[in-house]
Amino acid sequence: MALAQTKKVKVEELESVRGIAALLVVLYHIPSWNPFIHHLPVIHGGGFMVDLFFVLSGFVIFTAYHSKLKGWSDVARFQFLRFGRLYPVHLLMLGVYLAIETLKYVLQTKFGIASLSKPPFEENNFYAFLRELFLIKAFWPNETAMTFNSPAWSISAEFYTYLIFALITLYLNKIKTLVFPLIGLVAICMLFVYQPEHYNFMLRCLAGFFTGCTVANVIHKHSQESRTVLPVFIIPMSIILILSVTVIAHGFYGYGLVIYPASALLIAGILLSKNNVFNRYLSKPWLVWLGTVSYSLYMSHGAVLWFYNQFIRVAFRHPEIMIRGISTPQFTTVQSILLAIVYIAVCLVLAQLMYSHIEKPFREKSRKLLQLN
Repeated sequence: MALAQTKKVKVEELESVRGIAALLVVLYHIPSWNPFIHHLPVIHGGGFMVDLFFVLSGFVIFTAYHSKLKGWSDVARFQFLRFGRLYPVHLLMLGVYLAIETLKYVLQTKFGIASLSKPPFEENNFYAFLRELFLIKAFWPNETAMTFNSPAWSISAEFYTYLIFALITLYLNKIKTLVFPLIGLVAICMLFVYQPEHYNFMLRCLAGFFTGCTVANVIHKHSQESRTVLPVFIIPMSIILILSVTVIAHGFYGYGLVIYPASALLIAGILLSKNNVFNRYLSKPWLVWLGTVSYSLYMSHGAVLWFYNQFIRVAFRHPEIMIRGISTPQFTTVQSILLAIVYIAVCLVLAQLMYSHIEKPFREKSRKLLQLN
């Protein structure tokens, strides 16, 4: 197989990994309609998949841009493309959440129907809106940053991490392959030593992104020299490590930090192992599609869940209990599984629509503005 063909297949495989991770994040955010689903270890620890996103992002960005940022114009083009990739979907979802808060406010003031969870515009206030609008929410404490579309904290962190990457590549190009692993290692050490439960968003992004840059550099060197092939057991071993994090770890510190080397090992195993059952499975078109729409899925699933939760609350009128400050209807195990399946199906349909009509068109427009092919 030609090198160009190999690269294409391998990128598709990583797209599939991204898609699977996004789906686990969606499952992670399903309310505790029944303890059975919510307490399944791989779902209960689904928040770690965001850190896997960061490692994948670092790998992809380094592979695409490590030798292309040679001046300020290149940096500006790079950052503009990242903006065109992230911001349109983010802005749309911010508008949706603003509409939700407005709806809650109208229902409460005009019809006397109070929110069973958080009062309108209490946490999602004007200042929270500005943090969302300017993509700076990741610089605030975790609880403060979880306003409006809470998953947007990760793209806030990524957007400025992209800028750090670009500036290091521009000004420290000769030693960037030393600086990148150093940043990743320092961020991981800070997470390990200080265990900042309430202020760790940027650290998690730096740890994951620059770990991804590091593994990309290693793979790049091997592809240029001898194309070293890793044994196939590296892939299942890395998967077991990642799953063990979701089962064992209780926070984004301690054993939870294994997610970064485990994710790097998974990428290396996929790209440097001979063609095997894992590679063939990850090349399945439906999995590649899942990865393609993963960003739209990740950004929209919270809003879908809000509307879905209101629908099942009105339609079924089941007893509700407060879980983490949110009034949550309770169902049997079978009912919860069926509700989860329908919810995921709705999320996937909406993700495809958003990808087709928002994400992809605006990404193409941003490239055309820069006269890129």
